Amino acid sequence: MLPERIRAFTASLVVRTENNEFVWVYDDIHSAATLRADAFKMMLRYSFSSTEICGEFAIIYTDHDGKEYRFYTNQQHQDYDLVRRLYEVAQSSGMRLPF
Repeated sequence: MLPERIRAFTASLVVRTENNEFVWVYDDIHSAATLRADAFKMMLRYSFSSTEICGEFAIIYTDHDGKEYRFYTNQQHQDYDLVRRLYEVAQSSGMRLPF
């Protein structure tokens, strides 16, 4: 389960990415989306846990000083859907669609 500050930050990133304020880089080989902003870097990485037998996300946040923070959620936690939504929005933010 994510700390409240991280959950609120994630929700804000969903809105700001949907409003085209951020464009993420999607890496389909590693199932990851990365955002490089002026004050921070954030990576979302999806994987399937064979131990818990469910999908999970790692959130890797790096602050402006280069300090790295890691947070995790999986399908057994309520905040999983929020992180999954950010991952989907991030993944599609750099897409070029024909119309």
